[in-house]
Amino acid sequence: MPGLRELWGDVIPDAGPLADKLVRRYAGKRRAYRDDYLRHVLAALDSLEQLATDPVAVRLAAWFHRAVHSEENTAREDAEASAQLAEELLPTYGVTEVRASEVARLVRLTGGDAGDGANADVLLDAVDAVLADPQYAKHASEVRRDSRFDVGVRRERIQALLASERLYRTDLAHDRYEQAARANLTAEFDLLDGLTPHAWRGWQHAGLTALAVLTAFVGFVAAFASIGQPWRYPAFRDDPHWQPILVTVLAAASVAGLWWAARRSDRVARLIPAVPVTIGVIGVVVILLNIPPSNGGSGAGQRVPLLMITCFLLVLAGVAAFVAGRFPRGTSTNRGQLLAGLGAVVVVVLVTLFVLDPIQRAYLYSADEYLDNRRVPADVDVASVVDGRTLWSARGGAYTVRSLVGTAHGIAVANGRGAVEMIDPKTGKTRWRYTRADTDREAKLYPVDGGQRLLAMFDQVGYAVLDTDTGKRTAAWPDGSRDDEIEDNDPLVTSKQYTVGSDKVYGTDLDGSHRWTYEPGRCTSMVATAVADIAILDVGTSCRQEPAHLIGLDLESGKQRWRTDGDLSDLTAAGDLLVGIRTESEGKVRRLVAIDAHTGAGKWTVDLPKEWACPPQLMWSGKRLVVTSCPNLAKRDSETVVRFVDPGNGHATSTALVAVPVGSRIAVTTDSRVFMMSPEGETKCRIMKLTEGTAPTYVPLDGVGCGWGVAAAGNLVLVSTRDSLVALR
Repeated sequence: MPGLRELWGDVIPDAGPLADKLVRRYAGKRRAYRDDYLRHVLAALDSLEQLATDPVAVRLAAWFHRAVHSEENTAREDAEASAQLAEELLPTYGVTEVRASEVARLVRLTGGDAGDGANADVLLDAVDAVLADPQYAKHASEVRRDSRFDVGVRRERIQALLASERLYRTDLAHDRYEQAARANLTAEFDLLDGLTPHAWRGWQHAGLTALAVLTAFVGFVAAFASIGQPWRYPAFRDDPHWQPILVTVLAAASVAGLWWAARRSDRVARLIPAVPVTIGVIGVVVILLNIPPSNGGSGAGQRVPLLMITCFLLVLAGVAAFVAGRFPRGTSTNRGQLLAGLGAVVVVVLVTLFVLDPIQRAYLYSADEYLDNRRVPADVDVASVVDGRTLWSARGGAYTVRSLVGTAHGIAVANGRGAVEMIDPKTGKTRWRYTRADTDREAKLYPVDGGQRLLAMFDQVGYAVLDTDTGKRTAAWPDGSRDDEIEDNDPLVTSKQYTVGSDKVYGTDLDGSHRWTYEPGRCTSMVATAVADIAILDVGTSCRQEPAHLIGLDLESGKQRWRTDGDLSDLTAAGDLLVGIRTESEGKVRRLVAIDAHTGAGKWTVDLPKEWACPPQLMWSGKRLVVTSCPNLAKRDSETVVRFVDPGNGHATSTALVAVPVGSRIAVTTDSRVFMMSPEGETKCRIMKLTEGTAPTYVPLDGVGCGWGVAAAGNLVLVSTRDSLVALR
């Protein structure tokens, strides 16, 4: 290849020193636009200068167009400095002023200035001929090494060139160079596209990598938390603890390994995601083979779902890390990567709170329950005559009348530790038995939905809704409803008191969701009852100067229907009436008051006898109101007065004095019979029965403790012995 000096020829006679100066300029310590570049431009000019009107001016412009080049200059600045150099040197070598001006004009065009004419077309096509050079990639690499090189600007310029209709101005250059130049520019554009710090470049890799590391970290946290949790309920001291410790260590190692692998791209880094996947799969298999069975006496502890979550998350983390390796990494942190990482954090947090936590809670709820349905048919059409004989006796459990309720399909009894039984009223046989292994307390029972469902409150667990016919759980109330207090069970109204902010009353559905919330204020003492479509609240306040009042709320929407001042104790719904006791004059005057539950308007008021010394108690039998008190303070430990009241007008239909201490447990059947337990001597017990308009009768019972009291399920009367539940014939 001829030297650059040899290509000068005789473009200007006797201008050898000028040629030497220009050659030295292209041979300096440049990174780009060196002698090879100029040689390529001059070679292209050999075939194109025939199209110029002043070939000498064009060739001189080619020699001068990059004579001045600095890494700190832009192309336009280089062209301007080179044009000024031409204007300075050319006249000293005999070049006319006209030609020197043309040369300077043409040089300036190579910096990006607009221009036209044959000379300009030829020079610019010759300069751009380098775009079609097979070694163009080398030239482009040299240009990129300039310190002022801006990849974004270069990328935009190439994109504009590729979008133009044609790259070359002359037909000769177009035919010769167009196709190769476009191929070279496309290749450079693809390269620059990979180098350009786009706002979203690498977001897939960044997001999946963050997802993998965070997921593995959450798995580590779950494994660490499982160390202090039991493997089964009830917990056994000999249950090993090394398994959760081992899983915790492996999960921590997985977090570190995935973090290390995310910052590398070699083969070892690509193999790392297989490690947490392997750990997770093996862990899932081992856990599934060793899950404690649910049999009523024991069930799975919280360690089981926590370790299962850890294994699942390790598998997910490994998969996410593997998929991340399929996407290109960004060369620098950008907005897309930051947003993808933040999105991964949000996804992991939301999935943990709203997917994993509810799943593990639902699993524990199901894993720790056991249902034994004995397929015993229900016969609820049974009534006690109470003649001292026994209809049946149920043994083998911690039965007491204090823990039973009547339902549409039998008698529900809380039978000791976490167990609920449904007993057939006619035979005393257990129809089904529902047991929870995750509580050691006796359940509280509430019939709902007309007795078709049973709401059971298990301490440490929460509320469960059981089908009274089959014993199957139909709903488990959400954790937020665990502290709800049952104000009325059918229709269902609950409440919750708060130390900060207003207390709340809820219209609650069978699944535990609150369809409405009413806030009576703070520092309240609330009592609520309900009829078919109205919830009535008796609200008192302890820290505000506000009188006690009654509020009627629409049971469907929670909207206030009415409000009236004054309070009533022993709120009792009697059909569409709300009946209660109003106490005035410092407890000396007590009145039985009935109001319309739908409007709050008073219906009737009846004064109770002044000689009744004890706070009255009020019950509803479905036909009559039953009011009890003590005839006077001297006889409160030996006698109780019982009055039957017509709910239509409040008039007493009959009143009886019974030999039972006031405050004893009272059972009222649906046919308005009243029963109470009364001691007979020091060791025996008898039952008092009373019907409207008759004198009380006393029936002796053997082996029955008066302290447990009596209960009624429909028209069936039940009492307790030391080891059994007894239904009276």
